[in-house]
Order: sequence, then C-alpha cells, then structure tokens
Amino acid sequence: MVKKLSGVGKGSAEWFTSVGNEHSQIVSFVLTCEESTAMLGPMCRGLMERFRLANQPVPKILYLDRGCCRAQGPTAVETLFQPWVDSGMVVRLDIFHWIHRFDAAIRTDSHSKYAAFKSALAGAVLAYNRGDLELLIKGVRARDPARLGSLSDEDVVRSHMSRDQMRHHVRRLTIGPQETFRLIHQAIEELKGPAGLDESGVSLFKTPGMIDLIQKKFVYNIETDSVAYCDGH
Repeated sequence: MVKKLSGVGKGSAEWFTSVGNEHSQIVSFVLTCEESTAMLGPMCRGLMERFRLANQPVPKILYLDRGCCRAQGPTAVETLFQPWVDSGMVVRLDIFHWIHRFDAAIRTDSHSKYAAFKSALAGAVLAYNRGDLELLIKGVRARDPARLGSLSDEDVVRSHMSRDQMRHHVRRLTIGPQETFRLIHQAIEELKGPAGLDESGVSLFKTPGMIDLIQKKFVYNIETDSVAYCDGH
C-alpha cells in the first residue's frame, strides 16, 4: 500500500516500519523512503521520549523480524535504541520468524509433512495459558450448559472453540528452553526417518546433514536462554 501512493506523495515512501507492544497494539510507526538508521532515528527517539515522559520502565525485550544478531558489533536497532540497551533491554528475533528459519532445511513447503513439522515447532516453543483457557471453556459452556455441561474440556476445545477465540482470549507462553530443546530435537529425529516421507517416499528435509546444521544453529543456542531467541549467533 505504501508503494501505491500517488500525487504529491508519490515516491516519497517505500517502507512502513512499526513498533508494537505486548498486546499487538501499534504504539508508533513511520513511513520512510528507505529503511536506514537515519530515517528511523526520529521515530525511535520519539518513542523513548514518550516512555520517559510517561514515567514508564524500559522494555525488557525488543523483538525483531530480522537483523538482531551481533556478528560484527552492535546491531542497527541496538544503536537506534542505545539508551534502552544501556538500561538492560535485549534485542531478539521474534518466535514466528525464528521458527521460519528452519525452512532453509526443508525441501519444499508443499511437502505433506511440512504443516506437521511447523506445528511441532510451534508446540515446542509455545503453550496456552491454562488460566485463560479455563476461563474461555467456562464461557463457552455457559452459552449452552444443557448440551455442553457433560462434555470434557478437551471436547469443548476441539469441537466448540474457534481459532479466533483461542487467539483473542488465550495468551501463549514459552515453555522453557530445556523443554523446547528436547521437543524440537525429538520432532526432527522422528521426521528424519519414515515419518518424514510423503506418499512418494520423498523426505521433508533436503538432507539429514542440513537439518542437523540448522538445528545446531537455531536450537542448541537456546538451551540456556530462558527469555528470548536469537538468529543463530
């Protein structure tokens, strides 16, 4: 949409960059002609000033979709938010994009076992908040207690809850680095065998060595990291 600007604004904006909070609300955004520290600087400084004036604490973690690794010194985002970084904020890759880093070892996303693998990765990292889930189950039962009162919680979730309800009313939690490490390793080892073949006998992974390399890069480094995920460095 940004690139479709016409009239006086045509060509003046190529990038839309936003910063959201833990509630998926956009707290600041900017349209720029390029994605550079010079163009993003005013937004970042303005956001930090808003936090200061509102007497709000420095965020603990800033999640990105890319560019979070310190291969050669501080990242561009760390430079943009230097006062926050100096106060303890860390910059990490968000979990959704971290999961998609495994695609480098996948033969094709149209493989019949691709969806199962991605579901296993998500389940190894995130779990539903039990308290939120119980409240939602209670609310769903209240709509038709005569019919739903005798069903188990599992049946209510499976047959009478939509994905939208789960997404909007139940928070997701990380389950801990050690358990994540174990579950991802387990899923990969299983899918390296017969369980990872499609109807034609083609493996989900390009080669066992390739998925082992990706696993070493993106999984082993989280074993002792209890708060965030990085991009392999």
